[in-house]
Amino acid sequence: MKLAQEEAQGSINFKAVVKSEKVSDNIISQIRDSILSGQLKPGDRLASEKELISQFGVSKATMREALRVLEVMGLIEIRKGIRGGAFVAEVDMRTTINSIINFLHFKPVSIKEITMLRYLIEPTVARIAATKITGKDIQYLRQVMREHIGEGDSEVSKEISFHRYLARMAENTVLVLTIDFIDNLLRSIKANLKLGPDFYEQVRLAHENILESLIQRDPDAAQIAMSNDLLDVGDYLSNLTNTPAFEPPDNGPITMAHPKNLHFGSKARIVSEGSPILEIEGVIKKRVGASHLYIAEVEEDSDPQKV
Repeated sequence: MKLAQEEAQGSINFKAVVKSEKVSDNIISQIRDSILSGQLKPGDRLASEKELISQFGVSKATMREALRVLEVMGLIEIRKGIRGGAFVAEVDMRTTINSIINFLHFKPVSIKEITMLRYLIEPTVARIAATKITGKDIQYLRQVMREHIGEGDSEVSKEISFHRYLARMAENTVLVLTIDFIDNLLRSIKANLKLGPDFYEQVRLAHENILESLIQRDPDAAQIAMSNDLLDVGDYLSNLTNTPAFEPPDNGPITMAHPKNLHFGSKARIVSEGSPILEIEGVIKKRVGASHLYIAEVEEDSDPQKV
């Protein structure tokens, strides 16, 4: 009786495949659309293989090929046995992320592209985290920091754990999925590189700065600290792979106490610290020694504005 009820859950009448189309693609599209639209829900059993073959008007081999693809996509689960069949799968974040990453293996993503995506998202995540952080969150992040010694795959995991935890503090499922996706891309890149102790020490110090900003519940400081971290990591990986680095379009207001090594070629608003305070836009051209002093190129007709 229960088996009959399960079969009824998948009683959707699919359209016969138009022969001019690629047959398996048409089957996949119809079943996928039924799942994504909510007509078929997680746990629902599709019609039997014989019934599906009849509805679509295709061969057994074609039907099985389409079902295998849907299973790889994480949309259905094929179960064996007397109560077996094709069932709509529960949404699984890991399967979703892995599917996207597998696709990107055929269209590689550059470190520059990943850094740009991080720059657009993660500083805002840090701002949100600074307004939501609790004592329990601080305790967990401190534990991650205490374990952050040495190097190797475990080090990569701890670094990623830090960023993923901040995303979860924002309580946004789409954001969590996005950060998990980004971190999996980074993990894949780092797995093929020899990252030395200097890299992990740089990351450790950056995470300490982020954590301190969060403890102080200072959104502005948390945003800056996160920006510094991801830009430094992007620069390090780009240098190591001899590939172009991401250059942020605007470094924000630059003063003598600017906390970041500026990216050459990027625009910045240079603010004087004298009296009167002046502000002018320029393009960063050169750093003076190891200081926070920079030479910037400005338009000939641009006059400093009093602030």
